Amino acid sequence: MFGLLGQLVPAVLAATAYGTFRNGTFKPATEPSGPGLYCTGPDMVYTGFEDIIWTSPEMTTCFEVLADGKFGEFWKSRDELSWWRKLWIREVDGWVFPGFWDGHAHLVQYGMMEVGVKAYDQTVPQIITSILNYLEKDPTYGTRPKWVLGTGWDQAYFGGNMPTAEDLVSNPLLTNLYIALYRVDVHCIWVSPAVLRLLPDPLPPTPPGGSIPSNGVFCDNAMDDMIIPLIPEITEEDIENFITTAVSSLHSVGLVGITDAATAMKEVPVYKRLAESGKLDFRVYGMVECIKRNTFCDVDKYHFDDKDGQFTLTSAKIFADGALGSWGAALIEPYSDQPTRGSMLINETRLANVVSQWYAADWQVGVHAIGDAANRAALNAFEIAMKLHPDIDGDRKFRIEHAQIIHPEDQIRRIDICNKAGVTLESCIIPSIQPTHATSDMAYALSRLGPKRLKESAYRMQSLFPKPEIGEPFPPYPVLGSDFPVEPPSPIEGMYAAVTRCSPRHEDCERDAVWDSEKLDRLQAVQGFGRNVGWGMLEGWRQIGQLGGWADWVVLDNSLFDKKVNLRKVKVKETWIGGKRVFKRESEEKQEEEKKQEKPAFEGIKAQT
Repeated sequence: MFGLLGQLVPAVLAATAYGTFRNGTFKPATEPSGPGLYCTGPDMVYTGFEDIIWTSPEMTTCFEVLADGKFGEFWKSRDELSWWRKLWIREVDGWVFPGFWDGHAHLVQYGMMEVGVKAYDQTVPQIITSILNYLEKDPTYGTRPKWVLGTGWDQAYFGGNMPTAEDLVSNPLLTNLYIALYRVDVHCIWVSPAVLRLLPDPLPPTPPGGSIPSNGVFCDNAMDDMIIPLIPEITEEDIENFITTAVSSLHSVGLVGITDAATAMKEVPVYKRLAESGKLDFRVYGMVECIKRNTFCDVDKYHFDDKDGQFTLTSAKIFADGALGSWGAALIEPYSDQPTRGSMLINETRLANVVSQWYAADWQVGVHAIGDAANRAALNAFEIAMKLHPDIDGDRKFRIEHAQIIHPEDQIRRIDICNKAGVTLESCIIPSIQPTHATSDMAYALSRLGPKRLKESAYRMQSLFPKPEIGEPFPPYPVLGSDFPVEPPSPIEGMYAAVTRCSPRHEDCERDAVWDSEKLDRLQAVQGFGRNVGWGMLEGWRQIGQLGGWADWVVLDNSLFDKKVNLRKVKVKETWIGGKRVFKRESEEKQEEEKKQEKPAFEGIKAQT
C-alpha cells in the first residue's frame, strides 16, 4: 500500500506543478500548449547552460514547463525520466532553442512600417507606385490630419542623389497630398511640397546636429525640430495597433522579446496596459526616450517592471550622432566622399551631463554611437559618470548602441576605463551590435570611410567578444540585434550575417565578406541573440533559457549548430512564450494553396482619361 502511495504522490505533485490536477482528477497532456513535459529527439534541445569558457553547446532531450510559465528541470535523455513523468510528455517535432531576442530594435516603428508605405529597395518611380497602391486601399490618407507615412527609401537606389519634394508629386494624383517617408535608417525624412508649405519661408537656420541635404529632405535634428512636430500626433489606439501588428509578425521569425531602443514616453502607458492585461504576448525591455530628445526626464512615473516580465523600463536612450548612409555619423576625420565630419546631435559636455544624471538616478544608459567621434564621446561620458559617482555599484551596464566605427585606441580604452574606475568588468560597457548593418553598409562604407579606416575601425564583432580564462575578469559579451525596421527582424538572418559576414539577402557574398577574422562562430551568434541580450539588461538575473527562467522557446526545422546546414534556409516552425504557443507555421502545401487563392496585386491607380 505504502509502495503504491509512494508512486502516486510524485505523480500527483507533478500534475499539480503542471496545473493538470484539479478537483481530484487528472487532465491528460493532450493540449497543444501549456505546462507539462516536452521531449524531442536525442540532443535536440539547446539549453544555453554552457559555461562561458565552453566552446560547444549544451544539448538535452526533454524539458519541463511549470504552471507559472517558467522552465523546470531538463533531462539529457528520456531514460532519465521516471514512469510517472512520462505520463505528461508532449512530443515536439523539431529542434528546440531558447526563444530569440533582438538586442536593439524599434517595435512601434516596425508596426508603423507594417501598416504604412514600404519604400525599401525601390527607385523613385517604384516608390510612387507603392504610394498609389497604398492610397487605393484607403484614399482618406494624404490630408492634413492624416498624412501618408512610410519607411525605407535609400538614395543609393536614386543614383546616389538625395530626392526632392517635387519627386513625391511626379504623379499628378499626388499633388497637394501630405506625404512623409523616413529614410531606411530613420535619420532622415523626405516630405512633399504640401508639407514644405507648412514651414516658414524662408526656412529658419538649420539647427546644430541637423542637415537639409536637398529641398524636401531633413536629417537628424533638422527632422526632429522642423518636421516631426508637424506630423499629426498618433493616439494610444494607434500605438496599440502598431504594437499588436508588429508582435504577430515578429513571432513568425522566432522572436520572443526585444530591447526597445527608444521607447517614447507616450508609448509607455500602452505597454503597461497591454502587459498588465496579459495581452502583449511579447517581452519588451524598454529604453526610455524623453519627449525632448537627449535630456533627463521624470523617472519615477515610468519606472515599471511587471511580474510576468512582459514589460520592463529601467534603461534610458541617448543619441550621440546620426547614420553613416546619410553622412550623419560623427567622425574624427572627414568623410572620404564628402567634406564633412558628420554631426554630433548633442555636444560632448551636454552628453556627459545627461549620462551622469541618468546614471546617478540608478538607470542603465545606452548611447547611440555610430561614428568613431561619437563612440569616443560616449566613452568619455561613461568615464565621467563613473568618476563623479564612485559610490554607485559597478553593475549599471553602460551600453554603446551600434558601436559601428571605433578608433583602434578606443577599442582598447573601453576596457581600460572600467579597470581604472574599479567597477565590475563583466558589467561595464557593453557593445550592442547589428550584424546585418555590416553587410548592408558595404554598398557605401568603403567610399564613406576609405580603406584604412574601414579595415582598422569599422564593424568589429569577434574582436569585441571576450576570451575568458578561469579565474580572470573579462569584459561583457556583446549584444546582437537587427535594428528593425532598418533591417529585417529575423534573428536567424542576423546569425547568418554574423557567421559569414555575408548579406542574408544575397546568394553570394560579393563585397560583404570584408573581415574574415571578425566572423563569429555559430555558438557565439546564437548566444548573441539570446542569453547575451539578457545579460545586457540592467537586471542581471534575466537569463534567457535558464532553469527557473521564462519558458520561451522556438522550434526549428534544423539545427543552427550543424555546419552543413545553411542558416538562411532554417525555418521557424513554432514560437512559445511563457509556456504558451503563440505561432505555428502552416505546412508549405497549405501556404501554396492560399497563394493560389489570393487576388492579383494591384498595379497602381490609373489616371482617368
